[in-house]
Amino acid sequence: MTNETAGPLTRREAAVLIAILAVATVARLGWPGLTEFKADEGRLLSLALTMRSGEFAVRGISSSVGFPNAPMSVWLYSLPLFIRQHPYAATLFTGALGVLAVVGVYWLGRRHGGITVASVAALMLAVSPWAIVFSRKIWAQNLLPAFAVGWAIGAVLAFVEGRRPFIALHLICLAVAVQIHPAAIGLAPATLLFLILYRRQIDWRYVALSAAVALLTAAPFLIYLWQRTPTTGGLPFSGGRTAGGLALDSFRLTFELAGGVGLRPLAGAEYAGLPGETIARVLWLALIVAATIWAIAHLARRPDQRMGRTLTIYLAWFLGPALLFLWQWTPVYIHYFIVALPAPYLLAGLFMWRFVGRASRAVRLSAGLALVLVAAWQLASWVGIMAAVARDPLAGGFSIPLGTKLAAADSARRLVAAGDAAEVLLVGGGSDPQQDDFPAEFRALLHGLPLRYIDINSEALFPGTTVAVLLDTPAADSLTSTRDLYEQTLTDSQPVPSLSFYVVGKLPAASAPPPDVALPEPALLANFVHLTGHNTPREIASGILWDVFWRPADNPDPADFHIFNHLINGQQNRVAQADAAAFAGAQWRPGDVVISRFHLPLATQPQPPLLMRVGMYRFPSLENVPVLDEAANPAADAVEFPLTP
Repeated sequence: MTNETAGPLTRREAAVLIAILAVATVARLGWPGLTEFKADEGRLLSLALTMRSGEFAVRGISSSVGFPNAPMSVWLYSLPLFIRQHPYAATLFTGALGVLAVVGVYWLGRRHGGITVASVAALMLAVSPWAIVFSRKIWAQNLLPAFAVGWAIGAVLAFVEGRRPFIALHLICLAVAVQIHPAAIGLAPATLLFLILYRRQIDWRYVALSAAVALLTAAPFLIYLWQRTPTTGGLPFSGGRTAGGLALDSFRLTFELAGGVGLRPLAGAEYAGLPGETIARVLWLALIVAATIWAIAHLARRPDQRMGRTLTIYLAWFLGPALLFLWQWTPVYIHYFIVALPAPYLLAGLFMWRFVGRASRAVRLSAGLALVLVAAWQLASWVGIMAAVARDPLAGGFSIPLGTKLAAADSARRLVAAGDAAEVLLVGGGSDPQQDDFPAEFRALLHGLPLRYIDINSEALFPGTTVAVLLDTPAADSLTSTRDLYEQTLTDSQPVPSLSFYVVGKLPAASAPPPDVALPEPALLANFVHLTGHNTPREIASGILWDVFWRPADNPDPADFHIFNHLINGQQNRVAQADAAAFAGAQWRPGDVVISRFHLPLATQPQPPLLMRVGMYRFPSLENVPVLDEAANPAADAVEFPLTP
């Protein structure tokens, strides 16, 4: 195995490297508004913004199996926010680390193989469709390739070149990667294998030093878990687990990731891809498969040679994470294998150097041209998908891009900055940023502003002061959507950028529409809520829609309450019922008017006279909140609204 790193870069090599890095940079950092931004991205950005504001993070966002992630990704994403407190800063930081991974792969390939290996590996990583996709948004997993490359550089320098101090780089990068996302644990068995195979050349002082650094970085998270265990009764695992069993899904996903397979759903079912795209992808995958088989065969013959050690590291890097998930102890997803992504391209570079590098000039030129053409088609396939997403972001799994969401957030921010609004109401699908996508996304994009979260399918809030309202897309609406209540009261409202997306407007102070039926005197509940009236029930095919008007307490009780609605017929029988969570007590403010909307299903027309019994109870204790009389004594468990004479 030759080493071509002794001399400086030639002009030709420099030109090739600059071209590769230009492609990698434009693909990863260009058009930051055309990037995904969903709930996980919002929650991670919120934590990073909070840390940038001075609150040290001791945990990351929750994982798909319910266990909290370590805070390493939060720490890393807070760094660019110290330069610019904007979502694009964190987005571009991800892309910059992706470009750094390409640089690291070039350096590693040149040092152990030469210019051919370096150019092939760096080019393939630069244009790899999944590598580009996973370097264009705020996501913990997307930080992994740069640290995986650092892990591999440390391994090669320590175990192939015998430079013992670099085992510290190898182990520290592993510790950081695992704390970024647990999927990086797939590299741990490879590290254990290296420590066993090459134990005679290990200076264990550096291992101890690395362990100390790893423990130091993990200490805040470990302390958090230790403190949390007595109050939660154990570690917070929840859904997402699956029955164990052997399956090859992990290997399938690893090769799909390396080959750029499976991206079309981002653009929607109607997107057919580019002509010849499948052929280019098959050739790409064929090169990776051939390189993997060759590397395994070479190791079977000469495992102890310098080339053998390098191939051992690359193969363990590429296949180790897939082997870890061969037994499906949890559902596997393609992003679990991002950490392995650079490795197959280094194997492909070594394979081409071995079989083409010493061939005639004509063969080398032909092979190089073929690789460039296939690489160009891989890049073009990603461009085609992005063009389709830009035309219709809702057609596939990409969703509304970050730039559009920022435009909506900036419109609301301008209303507050101009003094035209005291706060922003986020009215959309769900009211819990920890559980629901819409509030999680815009909590991050409107960080630093006073916000309240309203579930558009349960309630409408009308504060006593003028506020800005950001309405979710119509796709969020269900049968009980309160969009109509806002559309008739919003002023200066404009869709962003069209009626298919968000609407931002100003809600004047005390602009709640009056109820169809108002109580002469509001009914007072023991939690100081006043029930003030209701709208006439609206008949629909599946039952009735029912609106209850109420004012929350001036001194809000942060407890959770539910509202119950019992429809009673002329025989005093309950014929329909609807219970749902009330607008969260922690968000109550003086002067608020809340309209809660319910759907009561009806199989047949009930016999009159009808009345609706409405009340509240604490949740989850189910303790009734009594109705009080004029002397503030409990008088009933519900308010009765006659619906027919």
